[in-house]
Amino acid sequence: MKRWLPWITAAAIAVGLVWAFSYLGTRGPRLDQDHLAGVAIRLKNAKLVGRSAGKKIWAFEARTIDVSRDRRLAVFRGITRGSLLQDGRRIASLSTGKVIYNTFTQNVAVPGSAEVVLTDGPSFTVRDAYWDARESRLFCRGGVDATLAGSTLHGERMTVDIEKKELTIHNVNGRIKLE
Repeated sequence: MKRWLPWITAAAIAVGLVWAFSYLGTRGPRLDQDHLAGVAIRLKNAKLVGRSAGKKIWAFEARTIDVSRDRRLAVFRGITRGSLLQDGRRIASLSTGKVIYNTFTQNVAVPGSAEVVLTDGPSFTVRDAYWDARESRLFCRGGVDATLAGSTLHGERMTVDIEKKELTIHNVNGRIKLE
């Protein structure tokens, strides 16, 4: 019996370890819809500033900012304040629930809807917006609603070309208030 005691003890310990790891493995943290599996860094109540040629071009404050493990994507959730800047001045403010920034291409996607207010200008509600940094163009494929001095309009999609300083809204209908 003495020579079987170490083997029985080793078997009992092995069974106990297997049971413990399998039980604890099912009790670990689960990822829900608000978490990304590849998150390397999560910032809470943070502000990030984007720069080009040494100048600030945008700033976003968000409830959470998740940066992917490969540092390619930064996902801003719960935007409390966003600003687009030109020559150090704010030219537009942005509010939305989610912004996805690709750090490699510097492209920005805004799934869902966003409220954009130009300084001393119209306000826009855009849906499914995408900024292409290489082309300096903004695409709003999900429609746009604009308001200026009591006038309103709706368009199926919108394109803004920064280089040409052109804003094009396709299939527009609306109401213009005359004074």
